[in-house]
Amino acid sequence: MTVTNATFVIERQLSVPRRQVFAAYTSLEAKSAWFKTPIEAEILDRSLDFSVGGKERFRARWPSGLISDFQATYHDIVENERIVLVYDLFHDDKKLSVSLQTIELKAEGDETRLIHTEQAAYFSGGMEAVQGREHGTAWHVDNLVAILEGREARAFG
Repeated sequence: MTVTNATFVIERQLSVPRRQVFAAYTSLEAKSAWFKTPIEAEILDRSLDFSVGGKERFRARWPSGLISDFQATYHDIVENERIVLVYDLFHDDKKLSVSLQTIELKAEGDETRLIHTEQAAYFSGGMEAVQGREHGTAWHVDNLVAILEGREARAFG
């Protein structure tokens, strides 16, 4: 088995203070508004314990029957500044990747610069899997920005 190691960074400027951006990560209700499936899917398990050592899980069955399973552990949280988590991603119980995700929130006046860095080991799919993950992650981050700025989230595509 070949492992593909890759890093990507997504940066966005938000017209809201960083406390609002941070709050969008801290509760299941807030995170579910922007971290969701791009099409209708059956949610099988959705939980969030936003604390150091806390777990997050988002397991869903897609119309095709595929079951995706996001399982995360929070390793570092600094209120309004930084969130670090490690997550495993599975499709039908097959582990696709292990990722280290770092969210940095930089105050810039009344605005926030969000820097999302993801470093991962991909166990299948090679660079195509990396590109797909980056595209999907950018869609999630863009949903977050739209919701916080009072705009409608864009369709996945």
